[in-house]
Amino acid sequence: MNVSESIDWQHSTPSELFLHRFVAITKSGQTLDGYLSYFPQNGWWILQDADNLTTVIKPDANGNPTLNTELFRSINVLKETRWKKLH
Repeated sequence: MNVSESIDWQHSTPSELFLHRFVAITKSGQTLDGYLSYFPQNGWWILQDADNLTTVIKPDANGNPTLNTELFRSINVLKETRWKKLH
């Protein structure tokens, strides 16, 4: 498996994106390279970077994953994961 291969994050569930590496570009042009953490909240959810610095992906009105465009202009979610998943 090529760990730098991208995944279709917009058609994935939040739990499928949990622990995947991402590279995002902020609106100011900085790069955030990290891993996604899944947080369910009051029947909803968010995906933050694993260091809990910011929300990276959040649900749209229909509950589908969407980039937090208040802070980011692009994202690439990779197949690489931080830890081995237990499935």
